[in-house]
Amino acid sequence: MDWEIVLKGTGLLIFGLLFLFLGLEGWRQRREERISLIEAATLKETNEDKPLPFNRWDQIMAYVQPVLMLIFGPLMIVGGFAILSMLGE
Repeated sequence: MDWEIVLKGTGLLIFGLLFLFLGLEGWRQRREERISLIEAATLKETNEDKPLPFNRWDQIMAYVQPVLMLIFGPLMIVGGFAILSMLGE
């Protein structure tokens, strides 16, 4: 029973730290043009040089995704600590 609590708590801590890291990196690089892995594979197969241009949705998501990760990352870390604190009970 205790190993389930430890596994859930450490899982939340690890994913919270990952979200926090990816949110910070995404926020730093939000203005750079980047392409998805699927689009990169398609360009490689078709021998085209240029990816599709950014549309409005891509520009919005470049701001929304890091903000969501920066919100949910600390929440997951706090949740992980809360679950691990139940071990003493």
